[in-house]
Amino acid sequence: MELLSKTRISMPFFVAFVLAGAATPAGAGLQTESYTENYGSASAPLVVADFGQSSFPLSLSLPQFNPSQGTLEDIVLTLSSTDIVGSEVLNETGSSQAFSHAFANITVNVSGPDSLQTTARLEAGPFAGTVMAGEYTHAGSTMRTTAASRENVPSSSFGLYTGSGLVYFDLSADAMCGRYGGSGAAGVFFGGFADCYGTVEVQYRYAAVPEPGTLCAGFAGLVFCLLKLTRLPRWPTAA
Repeated sequence: MELLSKTRISMPFFVAFVLAGAATPAGAGLQTESYTENYGSASAPLVVADFGQSSFPLSLSLPQFNPSQGTLEDIVLTLSSTDIVGSEVLNETGSSQAFSHAFANITVNVSGPDSLQTTARLEAGPFAGTVMAGEYTHAGSTMRTTAASRENVPSSSFGLYTGSGLVYFDLSADAMCGRYGGSGAAGVFFGGFADCYGTVEVQYRYAAVPEPGTLCAGFAGLVFCLLKLTRLPRWPTAA
């Protein structure tokens, strides 16, 4: 009878062990799922600032996380930006004018949700050339890809990113602290412009829901082991 008693005592621990194994998906650990949205491109950058014109703010969308896949543990947003700064020359005289030493020094900020922000200060020039009467021209430019900005979305905002549709957010940009200059005739003025393009990425990290086959296999193993344990040897009875 002592063997039977010990088997019954250990049974709850054995059951918990088998069920825990059945609930753990193959390759246990967090799974990742990523989506990327572009804004602008190298061939068609967006205007940050150019004689009062701007493409910002603009709205972007990314797929939400489908909760049927598992339990969402973390959301990471990444903002990348390639910034372009250039010198502009405006000719308000009645004839073509030559210019030289045109330059622009501008700080470009691109901002997204949850404190995402890239910042770059670029200097373009010096440039020389000719501008037609009553017109303005981009004298030249320089570009640079800034370091990516990464932010973790607070858990209180997970609801915005969960569902079967899209999550929408605004992207803004500005060109601050500009310095411009150059040499030209009276009536020739110098300024600067800024463009940018890049990507916004969302990465979902989640604990995957175990597949039905894994659970069935676990329960089948549990039933088999229970049957084996209940077939205890019979002890000889006293005559």
